[in-house]
Amino acid sequence: MDLVPGYREVRQLGAGHTGRVFLATYQSTGAYVAIKYLNATLRRDTEFMDRFRSDTHQLVEIDDPSVVKFYEYVETPTRAAVVMELVDGVSLRTLLADHGRTSPEAALAVLKSTLMALAAAHEKGVPHRDVKPENVLVQADGTTKLADFGIVVHAEEPGVPAGTPAYMSPELWTQDRAGPPADLYAAACVLFETVKGRPPFHAYKEGEEGDLDVPATRDKHLVEPVPLEVVPDSLRDLLRRGMAKDPAVRYASARQFAAELEEDAVAGYGPEWEKRGRRHLAELATLLALRFPLARADHATGGAPITLRERIMSLPRLPPHLWVAGATVVAVAIALVLSGGRLPPGPGAILMPPPEERSEPAPSPADVTTSGPTRTTSPAPRRTTVAPPTSQAPPSPAGTSAPPPPPTAGQGGTGVPDAARPAVQAANIERWSGTSGSIRVAANGTGPVRLRITYTRRDGDDAPARTVRQESRTLRGSTVYTSNVAHDPGDVACGRRAYLGILVMTEPASGNGPQVSEAAVDGPSCPT
Repeated sequence: MDLVPGYREVRQLGAGHTGRVFLATYQSTGAYVAIKYLNATLRRDTEFMDRFRSDTHQLVEIDDPSVVKFYEYVETPTRAAVVMELVDGVSLRTLLADHGRTSPEAALAVLKSTLMALAAAHEKGVPHRDVKPENVLVQADGTTKLADFGIVVHAEEPGVPAGTPAYMSPELWTQDRAGPPADLYAAACVLFETVKGRPPFHAYKEGEEGDLDVPATRDKHLVEPVPLEVVPDSLRDLLRRGMAKDPAVRYASARQFAAELEEDAVAGYGPEWEKRGRRHLAELATLLALRFPLARADHATGGAPITLRERIMSLPRLPPHLWVAGATVVAVAIALVLSGGRLPPGPGAILMPPPEERSEPAPSPADVTTSGPTRTTSPAPRRTTVAPPTSQAPPSPAGTSAPPPPPTAGQGGTGVPDAARPAVQAANIERWSGTSGSIRVAANGTGPVRLRITYTRRDGDDAPARTVRQESRTLRGSTVYTSNVAHDPGDVACGRRAYLGILVMTEPASGNGPQVSEAAVDGPSCPT
């Protein structure tokens, strides 16, 4: 049974300390969204609920590419749910758990995006209250979005304020004072962890590895200096001020913090720092693409749904030349799996997987499918909804039962459910010679589609691929596009062979996923 009127739940994406998140579709359009059900602890906290209801009126008005778009809040006597933009990516926590840390430029790119998100919310009067890696979502193109504004973890120990101890500012510990300065402190903690692989301040109970010692962690936040000696020089001033014990010494606003970040990043890494940082994030995130929310195939043939990860693990090991660096490795794996696990017959083969089979959504877990609102027997749910993008009207007030505006099936990059954004049905590489080719994109509407193209090269059968060039194009005005591409890969040495690849992705994501093709190009004969 679907508990939020107008939406159809597909499956659970995850669960945490504040609730559970489900993949769902808006029934009128088929657009994917995420629905978060707040847990019973939060719902019983009247102070939290009163504040959060108030915050929702501001949250629906935030329209920033660094913020996970808040579509609506629905409350009944037994449920409280947040309907939000689905971000097809992984959390920064997942990325760090798998890769340990990122480059300084990537860490700065994460911080800049986080600060832009905080600025957009703070200017509406809404602090985040729980900035941490779990709430930073990294997409395949290396951009990030901040999620879960106002939804804060409740402490499990008496006398401890709400929040996540590793990222809580001194004033939160001593005065339980949440606000913009505390958010900036937490964002600086995330910067430290992203570049070092661990939080700046944390302690564990003796003999109990992994069990956080909350009092000891609190004391470190209160009295210990920031361990600046272990981070690159270009980050030290940002961390020194961002994590100042006195909130008055910190940056006056998220925008001021971001402006100084830009200056320090350019001074330390040059004007292209953000581009390189996002590229590094894209490479790390794409290696985890099998964990993206939409990277799952549910089959109607009976039995448990099979994930792409399970399907790939069931295949024979791929030849080494297919496990290439960066974004291409996962694109190859996805294309192989969706095409039934068949390896290409030759280096010039084009991987064109068939459309993914879809089944009816599986029923939700028992504790989520208990009695919820129905249109005929239950009172109308309390709803706060986002106004349509073309309207200047304020969001619907809580207590009304007006249906939400429809997100579109193609929502993506900007997070705005623009009625003009189509769904991309398929993107196929029609032809690829290594230097030129054509791409065909089919959509269900004439609105804008972003086509992202990555060119790769590997020199030798067992060599890793490297990204040599990226470009993007905006397609609009039709439903079927043929886009010609050309790329000069440079010379191939005499007597050698190079494999020239192309990776194609769209935004919104195409129904058949990323596409990749490689062509073998031989160099001239060596002189004798």
